[in-house]
Amino acid sequence: MAAIGVPGAGDDGGSAAGRVLTLLRRRGPLTRAAVTAELGLAASAVGTALGDLTALDLVRVSEPPRGAPIGRGRPSPVVEVRPDGPVAVAVQLSADRVTAGLVGLDRRISHVREHVLDGTATDPATVIPALADAVENAVLRTERRCVGVCVATPGFVRESDGLVRYAVHLGWNDVPLAQRLGGMPPLGVPVTVGRSATLAALAEFRYGAGRGAASMLTLSSERVGIGGGFIDAGVPLTGGGHALEAGHIIVEPGGLRCPCGARGCLEMYADPRALLRAAGRSGHPGHDDTLTKIFDDAAAGDRATQEAIRLTAGHLVTGLTSLVNTLAPERVVLMGFLADLFRATQDLVRDGLMASSAVARVGQIDIVTGDLHHATLLGAAERAFAPLLRQPRTVLRAGPS
Repeated sequence: MAAIGVPGAGDDGGSAAGRVLTLLRRRGPLTRAAVTAELGLAASAVGTALGDLTALDLVRVSEPPRGAPIGRGRPSPVVEVRPDGPVAVAVQLSADRVTAGLVGLDRRISHVREHVLDGTATDPATVIPALADAVENAVLRTERRCVGVCVATPGFVRESDGLVRYAVHLGWNDVPLAQRLGGMPPLGVPVTVGRSATLAALAEFRYGAGRGAASMLTLSSERVGIGGGFIDAGVPLTGGGHALEAGHIIVEPGGLRCPCGARGCLEMYADPRALLRAAGRSGHPGHDDTLTKIFDDAAAGDRATQEAIRLTAGHLVTGLTSLVNTLAPERVVLMGFLADLFRATQDLVRDGLMASSAVARVGQIDIVTGDLHHATLLGAAERAFAPLLRQPRTVLRAGPS
């Protein structure tokens, strides 16, 4: 079982203060003794780190609660990140909307707002100013210090410089998103760009349905397309920014033409558009009430919608079989629309995967739904906070006041 929450695998350990701050962010309030034991640092090093973090207004130290057990000495004080400390701006870009919010070191998400994009206006010249407005509006809604911005976007992303190399549903090729966005709002803080599905997977692994797993595969779908993420021993599989394009594995050779140019891609048969087609319903996948009606009708006994859901879930099983046979995750987490699909067809999906994948049978792979409401925003905040969590003193002293 992976020891999640403790800075280690997949992390740049950074300074002692950074390691302490990372631990408190991931675990929540802990006694000073627990921090020392978890990190394996000398008590004096932890004391110095907590002194630095307290002086920087990042951590607060409280007296132990009444009734705390008393050992050989005084009860250990409780330490936690300050709920009024710095924030990061987390932004999710999708094919039809921009969602932005503020995330604190305590992982609380606030001031979430959506801006719906015109379906025909996905040109970077239109979308990037909308992103800049979303960032600026988020910052204006708080008096707390902003230490970073991260935009989660679909597509192939080169994380080193925030270049969106290819985004199928946006029609983008080689868009320097971080560079162009960073030059717009006068924030003076770093702007990073990450792949939405990978960031959502990271959040679920650390704080949601992936906790305790050694490895985890996620499949997510909101309105259009299917994204995939894989975490192994705390480290996301990135492959240069475009690994695990799960929506574009082939499940029906020679089938429907996908916007990516191939035929028979998984997302053409298992995303919300696919269910609408299978059920013979008109509507846009962004209208949740249309999809809800299909699931409600099926639950009420309507055979046509039941068959449409089974057909869509069967394609999901086909895609999962290939992915599980390749990656052998300990746990599979389904998110968004796919979580709804799974809840309606749990036995079909579980039994189908076990029947078609020897890897799933031998490994007794667990299939669950995601726990987090805004997993992508939380994952984006992880990226935005990363420099602060490595070197808090350096970041805060170098940044704007």
